Amino acid sequence: MKALIFNSGTGSRMGDMAPCKCLVEVAAGVTILDTQIQALLNCGIQNLYMTTGHNADVLSSYIGEHYPNEQITLIHNSVFDQTNYIYSIHLARDFIYDDDIILLHGDLIFEQNVLHDVISSDKSVMVIDTTMPLPEKDFKAVVKNGLIKHVGVEQLTDSVYAQPLYKLLHRDWVLWLDEIDRFCSIGNTNVYAENAFNNISNTFNLYPLDVTGRKCFEIDTPDDLATGIEVYQNMPDRQQTTYFGYGSFGKIHEILSKYSIFKPLVIYDNSLAYLINELVFNKITFNNFASNPDINDVMKGIELFEKEQCDFIISIGGGSAIDVAKGVKMLDFSGSGKAGKLREAPRATSLAIPTTAGTGSESTCFAVLYRDGEKLSVEHPNLLPDHVILDADFISTLPLYHKKSALLDALCQAIESLWAKGKTKESITYALSAINIIYENADGYMNNDQRCAQRMLQAANLAGKAINIGKTTAAHAMSYKLTNLFGIAHGHAVALCLVPVWNHLIKSDFTPENLCTEDYEKFLKFFIKLGMDNGGEISPSPCQLQELTESVNVQRLGNHPVELSKNELNALYSEILGVVKINEC
Repeated sequence: MKALIFNSGTGSRMGDMAPCKCLVEVAAGVTILDTQIQALLNCGIQNLYMTTGHNADVLSSYIGEHYPNEQITLIHNSVFDQTNYIYSIHLARDFIYDDDIILLHGDLIFEQNVLHDVISSDKSVMVIDTTMPLPEKDFKAVVKNGLIKHVGVEQLTDSVYAQPLYKLLHRDWVLWLDEIDRFCSIGNTNVYAENAFNNISNTFNLYPLDVTGRKCFEIDTPDDLATGIEVYQNMPDRQQTTYFGYGSFGKIHEILSKYSIFKPLVIYDNSLAYLINELVFNKITFNNFASNPDINDVMKGIELFEKEQCDFIISIGGGSAIDVAKGVKMLDFSGSGKAGKLREAPRATSLAIPTTAGTGSESTCFAVLYRDGEKLSVEHPNLLPDHVILDADFISTLPLYHKKSALLDALCQAIESLWAKGKTKESITYALSAINIIYENADGYMNNDQRCAQRMLQAANLAGKAINIGKTTAAHAMSYKLTNLFGIAHGHAVALCLVPVWNHLIKSDFTPENLCTEDYEKFLKFFIKLGMDNGGEISPSPCQLQELTESVNVQRLGNHPVELSKNELNALYSEILGVVKINEC
């Protein structure tokens, strides 16, 4: 796959803020162009092409200085001031005709997870956002019967907010490119490339990819830039570097080399021992922790880290391995008691590689640990791993039950974050995107489709981002003791709790803004289809029911949108386990 970035325009609306609009800084030392190139490289796109026009020599020098080792080909449009980028595409034809392609304007700022969605699509797509109002001057797309039929700046019936970020499958791209060439052959070169698309929109299917509020916008004016600087500062990409795609093993060595690492501590799940030797060399390994890791497990990891004088932390596994790594990174125990205390600074930089598409722990700043069987939540911004690799190759051997359980964990996290008291506009956008991806890719994922597995990793990561902001609610709070007492996998336990909890919300006349009764029915059907809806095989004693009721974390209930009494909790647990409500043991 190739990428073509359009940078042949004059950027006149930006004034003299930079010699080229794409070289305007959105953070200290970070240009718009830097954000795009880094995102493309992190998503595995190596063959980059760029059209140039105004101040092409400046742009060429910048590329040569900052990206000397990357495959970036510049195609100059010498008549940039007389033509639009349709002509620049025509000039680039010989370079970009033979493959799937990513097209983007050089003034776009976007979250890297948006680009990953575009790249991962098995269809030709254009980014839209149904949560955004129609812009006055910028692109809008007309969507009919689930397909984009017209793209332009004018407002027409069925128009939605759109941005010039595309993926075109080769079979579709050649059709558009041939029409672009026809436009140019008759001298029609001062229009958008989308004008050519509009002529042939019925000859191939261009699908809308709705980012539901995730950030993707153009910087055209100084006011846009002021907004862009503020938005970019808070993007997930600023807090954490994420690598998407298959075959990312080499990224581990690239990261270790970047930091001149001598001896990393690798924290991994026992089932992944076969992977460790081929992935990391000159390492110290640690896997002496339970599936629900105890504070004592973390203490052992810290002792090993310090004894061996390690200088980096890698976690490979599910949420347990990643949470132990978070503890090793940020907890101290000397003179602080059993619970430990948070350090002022991390012990080391960290890399997380999730091997389940579920917990989203790699994208949260809290860790779930236990002390004497009781759950503890530790929270701090520095618990967030510094680097993440999301690679479907790492989840290819996951057993089917655990696939389903992890998927349900991500789905439940996203759903709960939509009704959580702590939700924000940002958390809602991540949750909605995660839910859509899960439902769209679940069947393929269960049938070992690697593309769908990659999408499921993305969904879990987005669900993690959602709960990192909004936090979870009663369903999660109720699930932990079910796992502890009966050995039900965490995601399965959460889903068993979610059904009666959601039904209780409906009966309480609480309807979240982005969820309705039909969504509840959709989840229930999905749960039944997975064959995971039965908790009635467990026969708890009256004392265990009471223990379940008493175990619920009051803090988690405080984030739940309606109050739950002990009697109601008892009734919900009875419903989950298919037993008659028992009040006393």
